[in-house]
Amino acid sequence: MKKKIIIILSAATALIALAIILWIIGRNSGPNPISEETAEVTVIIFANEEELANDSLSVSADTTLMDAMKENYEFTVSADGFVEAIEGIEQSVDNNEFWVFEDNGEMVTEPAEEFILEDGDTISWELMEF
Repeated sequence: MKKKIIIILSAATALIALAIILWIIGRNSGPNPISEETAEVTVIIFANEEELANDSLSVSADTTLMDAMKENYEFTVSADGFVEAIEGIEQSVDNNEFWVFEDNGEMVTEPAEEFILEDGDTISWELMEF
């Protein structure tokens, strides 16, 4: 009888220990809260030799320049994805004036809808005559 009680107590203890271990593992492997990374960027906008904006923006990780501009400025884009106007100032095909942007002082060949902003970027938009 004593042997039977020891076996039952041992089995119960093992089951309780297993339940506690599984509970701890379940708590630690559950969904982790998403920590949203952000990037601090500066946007400067020039047109007709005038600075229209010089702003520091906080954007989510993987934000494109196009999305940041649409969210923070009056920003008009054609159906083809070309920037037509910023802050109400339109480019002029007739005058050969177009909106272009630089990242940290370097001309960017990538379209704004694909350009991913990174922390510390300084984006300069300028209405330029070609």
